[in-house]
Formats: sequence, C-alpha cells, structure tokens
Amino acid sequence: RKHTATMSTPDRLAEIAKKKEQLAELKRKREERAKSRPAPGSLAGTDLPDEDVGTLVEQLLGESGIAPPAAQSASKDADAPRVSVASALSRRYRPAPSLAMTEVRHEDVLPSEVIAYEKSAQTDPLKELEATDEGEDSEVEADVAQEQEEDDSQPESAEEDEEDEEPEEEKRIMEEEEAAHVMETPDFLQFFDNASRVVERILNVSYNPMIDYAATETQDDDLSPKEAVRLQTTLFSDKLCGDRTVTCLDWHPKHAELIAASYNEAESKPNDPPGLVLVWNTLSTSRPEYTFEVQSPVLSCKFAPFHPNLIVGGTFSGQIVLWDNRAKRTPVQRSDLKNAAHSHPVFCMDVVGTQHAHNLVTLSTDGKLATWNLDMLTTPQDEVLELHPGGATGKSIAPTCMSFPSGDINSLVVGSEEGAVYEVQRVGKAGASQEPFKTPESCGPVTGVDFHPSNARVDLSHLFLSSATDWTVKLWSRKRQPRTPIAVLDYFDDYVYDVKWSPSHPSLFATADGLGNLGFWNLNVDTEVPQVSVPVRERAAALNTLRWNNSGNAIACGDADGYISIYSVGERVSAPGADEGQKLKATLDDLVSAQQDSVTKRDATAARA
Repeated sequence: RKHTATMSTPDRLAEIAKKKEQLAELKRKREERAKSRPAPGSLAGTDLPDEDVGTLVEQLLGESGIAPPAAQSASKDADAPRVSVASALSRRYRPAPSLAMTEVRHEDVLPSEVIAYEKSAQTDPLKELEATDEGEDSEVEADVAQEQEEDDSQPESAEEDEEDEEPEEEKRIMEEEEAAHVMETPDFLQFFDNASRVVERILNVSYNPMIDYAATETQDDDLSPKEAVRLQTTLFSDKLCGDRTVTCLDWHPKHAELIAASYNEAESKPNDPPGLVLVWNTLSTSRPEYTFEVQSPVLSCKFAPFHPNLIVGGTFSGQIVLWDNRAKRTPVQRSDLKNAAHSHPVFCMDVVGTQHAHNLVTLSTDGKLATWNLDMLTTPQDEVLELHPGGATGKSIAPTCMSFPSGDINSLVVGSEEGAVYEVQRVGKAGASQEPFKTPESCGPVTGVDFHPSNARVDLSHLFLSSATDWTVKLWSRKRQPRTPIAVLDYFDDYVYDVKWSPSHPSLFATADGLGNLGFWNLNVDTEVPQVSVPVRERAAALNTLRWNNSGNAIACGDADGYISIYSVGERVSAPGADEGQKLKATLDDLVSAQQDSVTKRDATAARA
C-alpha cells in the first residue's frame, strides 16, 4: 500500500488496464475449454443419428433380459425426450437383496502407541512424576481388571442372582452368662488391659493449648532453692499397695518415665501374694504398667541395665527371682533354696560389668556374697564368698547395704548391723578387710552407703557416704588413714534410712529420714544444714528409700505407707556451677584441716589436765 500511494496517476491507469487484459484472457480460455467439453447425455467421440441410437438401446435392453417399453401415444412420443446412449448405459441391473442373520461381536482395539521423542527424554524424569504416572497406570489396570471380574462374576439371569445370594448373618446379643464367661477368659482380659492402658496414656497427656510462647517466663534462677523442688506426682494403689512398705526403688535404664518399686508383705491381706514388684509410669499414674508377684516379701529390686525387659529381685527367704515384662506375673527364673547361696534376707544387689560381660552380685544378711549369671539363676556362677573380717575363724558380718565404686567390679563397701563399713574384694584377696571404716564412738546399724559417681573433672571416686540409725550421715574416703570419717552431719532428729549422691552435681546428695523429710545437701554451700528440706507428706511417714533419676533432675522416695513421691528438682539446685569439683576438693581440705585442729586442741587440753 505504501508503494501504491507513491505511484503517479498515469502509471496507475496503465497498471489497471494491464490487469483488465489479463482477466479478459482468462475468461476467453475458460470459454474455449467449455466448448471443447462434450455435452452431458451425449456419446463422446461418436457421431450417430438418433435412429441408430434407439436401435442400439433396444438391443442392449434385450440382451439384458428387459422387455422394451410399450408403445405410447403419438403425442407422448412427440413430447417424450429421446434417450441417449450414455443414460442407457448408466442404468444397470440390480439383483434383489438377500437377508441373513449374523452375530455381532464387540471388540475393543487399543490404539497404536505413538512414541514421541523430546529433549526431556534425554534426562531422568522426576521420581514424583514417575511415581504418579505409574500409580495412574496401575489404578487404570486395576479398575479394568475389577470391571472384568465383575462382568465375569455376574450371573446370566436374575434367578441365579437370587440363588447365589447368601443371607446376611444377624447380629446376636450375648446372654449375661455367656458374656460373663467371655469376659473372664485370659485373652479378653489381656486385650482389655492393654487397650485400656493405651487409652489412659492418651487421656493423661497434658498440654496447655493457651500457652503464650512470646510471654516472658520466670527463670529458674529467680526461684529460691525450696521453690525449685516441686512435687511432680504420687504413685499409690490402695488395692495393691495398701498396708505395704516400699523397700526399694529403681529407674528404668532406657525409658525415663518408668520406675520399679518393691514391697513387703501386707499383713492385713493374707490372700494377696507376700512379695510384690510394681512398674509405675510417672506419666500415667492411675495404675501400674506391670505387676509382678512372688511368694516371699521382696526386699530389693533392680532393672537389668543391659536387658531392659528383665527385673531382678531379692526376697526375704533368700531366693533370687527374675521377672520378664513380656511374660507372666510370676518369675521366669528363680534360684534354688537348696544350694549354698542364700538362705537369709537379701537386702543388697547390683549388676556390674559391661554389656557383653556382666554379672549380678547379691549379698544376704548372713554375710554371703554370690555372683550370678542372668541367663541361669539356678546356681551361682562363682563360689559363694563368706565375709569374715577376722579371717576364716572370725565372726561373719551382717550386711545391710553395699555400693560399688564407679567403674570398679571387684571392690565394694558393705554396711553392717554393728555400725561399721567394710571394704570387700570379690577376687584376689577375697573377703572383708580386717580394719573397717568406723567412728570411735558407738553408732547404730548402717542403713545405706553410696559411692560418689565421679562426674567431675577431679577424681572423687574415693568418696562415699553412709547413713545410720544414730541420726547421722558420714562422709568417708578410701584413701584416708586412719579410716575415720571426713565429716559427720548430725543435723537430723530421727533415723536416716538412705543417702544418695546426685548423678549430675558433684557436691549434691539427698537424704531420707524417719520423720518423712527429704533433704538436699550441697557441701559447697553448707556442711551443717541442708540446702533444701522438704516434708514429703502431711502424715509424717518414714522414708525408707530414695533414688535419683539418670539425669539428676528428679528424685523418687518411698515411705512406710506404700506411697512413692516423685519430685522434680530445678536447675537452681540440680545444675552444677563452674568447677564444682574443684570447689568440693577445697571444701574437703578445709574439713580435714578443721578436724585436725580440733584433734590438736583436744589433745592439748587433755595434756594440760
């Protein structure tokens, strides 16, 4: 258009004239082609008169078996058009159609697969898309197979459907006697116990949906030491624990919420088993997770640290029993009372060694120490060791408690009824040492001993604590000569039944006394009074035993009424500060110096007198 606009007027007229000539030429050629084309109905390439054409038509119709048409009136003959050879030839004979029955079959022919190649075919497809495609193909194939099976399984008639259709079973309601019988079967009881326990766990899950994560919370450092120790939960069952005393506690080595407790005989329930061990869940306190029983009061219990499903117990009769929480309530193994192992009460037991080489060590009140293999408790693994401080002819001691140093499986200390603490060797120079750890003054039976866990940079494994019925707690050292206590804590107003070092804080330990007080002592803070003292229950029941959890942020104590109280210990009390081990070593040096000065002054006063 731009080019046309720039042309002059004469050139434009010339171009229009040229196009008109081209159109006229095309029209002329079209007319010549139309004239040269034969007219419709005429015989191309023939020049026959009309008479010859009629004769030819009649001849062709006669050969085909068709009679010539009847003669018609002259007027009609004159008006009728003449039949050309081409129209006659176009009429062909058509035979009468024949009908037949045929079977119609339906076939599904899959279309041929068209393979197309793209650039993306040169790389690995995404796993997500490939999995989706495979999933869609498999779903389509599954639907087709299902439809085919349904088509094959359909009966040929409605009558066959009614015959093959089976009537549905009607729901039957059991009678009271039948239902009571089913509910008493062991399978139903086990199912109901497991199912209800799971439901109780879910219902006991505590969560505060209104918690404000952006709010400023009170720091534990801002709390006083007494506020940092809080009662977390209480474990008790009147049906199982009523009129029983908690004799021993032990936390599960793998599941921090589980704790095992042993109980003595309930005198008011003669039909109940005398010995009982309950495994409690601190997150679901309505009932124990497991209940184990034996026909003798259980005085000590212990989770096997390398076999978390096993629980070992020491009984009043001297029998060692083993329970498995995957089996029944009764022991799966027990020692033979006829052998030369224990025939007196077993208050002390521990599992020492490594995962692939460990043993159970038990100690009875008749002074016999036995070593057992947990795979076979029929007889002791080694020869039973009898503890005689004065040699084979000396009087045997009456052990009440024992403790192994950290990492040592041969040496141990044993507390006795006469108030002394003996060092014992299991092998080598086997037996009790002739020189016990003892105070010059008379003291009551030792109720508990515990070695330091040595959880600091400084070696404190030589330290151990002892509690006694003389209302004191004593701090000892295996390296000290003479074997007198480093410190005597006489703060208490009743028997002290147990003492335990904290597994996380080097200078912290806990005590349990006969007035029901739970004491927390930090030697780096004060050596005369406890840092925190908590009355466990309103009713002053004696605390028989206590046990820290593995993390050192909670402690459990059992009393004479069968109650187990779990306390959470805040960081203000349980978390160690910087160089607590060094501070404890300096504190011990000060205690020793003060003790020496006291002895010197006493000797000087005696000399002047």
